Amino acid sequence: MTNMYYVPIEPLEERYTAQWYKYFPKHFNKKFNTIIIDGEPLTDKVEVGTFLDINSTIAYKNSQMIKIAKLFRNNKIPCGSIFFFGDLEFWGIESLRLMADMNNIKIKIYGFLHAASYVQGDAFQIAEDYQKFTEIGWVLSMDKVFVATQYHKELFLEKRGSLAGNSYHALEEKIIPVGNPLFLDAYKEYNLPKENNILLTNRPDKEKMVDVTLKIFKDLKKDYPSWNFIATTGRSTYKSNDTKIAKLARKLEQNKVIQIKENLSKEQYHQELQKAKVVVTNNEIEETFGYCPMEAAMYNATPICPDLLSHPELCKNDSSLLYKPGDYEDCKRKIIQAMQNPKDYKHLTNKYESAKVIDKMIKIMEK
Repeated sequence: MTNMYYVPIEPLEERYTAQWYKYFPKHFNKKFNTIIIDGEPLTDKVEVGTFLDINSTIAYKNSQMIKIAKLFRNNKIPCGSIFFFGDLEFWGIESLRLMADMNNIKIKIYGFLHAASYVQGDAFQIAEDYQKFTEIGWVLSMDKVFVATQYHKELFLEKRGSLAGNSYHALEEKIIPVGNPLFLDAYKEYNLPKENNILLTNRPDKEKMVDVTLKIFKDLKKDYPSWNFIATTGRSTYKSNDTKIAKLARKLEQNKVIQIKENLSKEQYHQELQKAKVVVTNNEIEETFGYCPMEAAMYNATPICPDLLSHPELCKNDSSLLYKPGDYEDCKRKIIQAMQNPKDYKHLTNKYESAKVIDKMIKIMEK
């Protein structure tokens, strides 16, 4: 059986990386001898940054590469081995290809590209001036790169293709949309009845445009006082990278417009989804895969999203779910219609079931 060296993104309960850490090796073990290359984090909290703590993720990735380098030095990597990176935005990933080439060991390298400095509003956009060519090198060093949506592939080629010169077609061939895996085992049924709840579940940061959602909630509360508008977060407090957003949320909470539910475990968050009728996202800046609308659909809450980025792909161009970008009156109309005429949207998640998504990747890696 082929060795699969799984190089995970650090598992944080606040994010989805803990699910990846738990479930990916289980799927890979069906076909490969899976060996996890753990790193050594500095913290399990996001202290500096948004999605990951920048200091901790650098330490984690560097310690993973040190372990890999020692495996090469000690002749522990068999020819034909496969490496899979849970996050392709991995500083030093190109050195793996270099070590394999110089040690004359044939390996295959695959990984999942979530985002990088080309994604507007991403935490690492600050690095774009000096990282853009590195990102091309990362992709070219891989055998194949998996992304969640066709939109994401097109975005990468749009932002980095012109810098790749004669390597443009190589980039195009390497990037494969497979979907983003939703692990069904992680989404339990709680048999909770639906309530008149409308959720804001996006990470409460500026790039997610949650200030727009909060203002929409404020407007709707005037006409529909019996509806419950709820902002959720897994963070210990409802903090944001923009203090104005946190202040707005607290003001609306004090005025009994919204409820804020903080420090939620995944289980508690899923219970909120099961009780909700609608989940709203107004992210019009960038979204390569929207967990929030897909998790809403998983619990049969109606997702309302802007008609751009990856949202039309996820929502199968269903006009009842997609509002005209920038037209927040249209967004309100969609929310009202969804609250008054609930429908079943769980089918939207079918193509993203983890077994289907990971099986696609396994078939490609077995070639």
